[in-house]
Amino acid sequence: MGSTSMRSSHPSSLPFSKPVMIADKLICAGVLFSLGFSGVRADFTMVAVYILLYPYLYLTSRRQAIRHLLAASLVACCWFFIAKGQYGYNREMLLIGGYTVYPLFAWATGLFGVYLMYSYWVRIFPNRTLTGKLIFFVVLYWSLLFGSEIVAYHYFHFRNIATANYAGLPLIDCIHVPGWMQAAYLLNGPIYFLICEFSGFADPNVPVRAALHR
Repeated sequence: MGSTSMRSSHPSSLPFSKPVMIADKLICAGVLFSLGFSGVRADFTMVAVYILLYPYLYLTSRRQAIRHLLAASLVACCWFFIAKGQYGYNREMLLIGGYTVYPLFAWATGLFGVYLMYSYWVRIFPNRTLTGKLIFFVVLYWSLLFGSEIVAYHYFHFRNIATANYAGLPLIDCIHVPGWMQAAYLLNGPIYFLICEFSGFADPNVPVRAALHR
């Protein structure tokens, strides 16, 4: 497909990729580990990170990545509209219309963050097909999803008490929600990936000046 050639590049064409990738990872880790501090409001942190992503992408010459962030926001909004009544946490959370907005911003930021990491690492695979890229994204997405859920639930005791009576996923004992929500957790990432792929978005980690000359 046309978007494949547009996204194909060599690491040498991204002179700032390593420092920026480190910064991206530190931001993701900081958001996750902020859940472990009772004095830090997870909802305010997530909203702040989401808002600051826009100037951060601009300052790191990745303005084209805002399209990916907006696509992630669209998926998050759709999910929030469907499942907003299924969230209620064991911590104080910002409410709008009686519903906590934390999952809205968490899904938007999380999906976007996974795609940023994917777009770095997928470069190592030559002759990438859509199926191969999808498989790689799903493995990465599920690994990060399960890892963050395990850490948040078992180590930081960050709980969705609105669905606490439901069994978690086997073996990892997390994502305690109804079965249809567990399926959605697994599918939201692939759906977002396909939206980005078929929309023909440029590589979010290519500086704008480089993307314009390709």
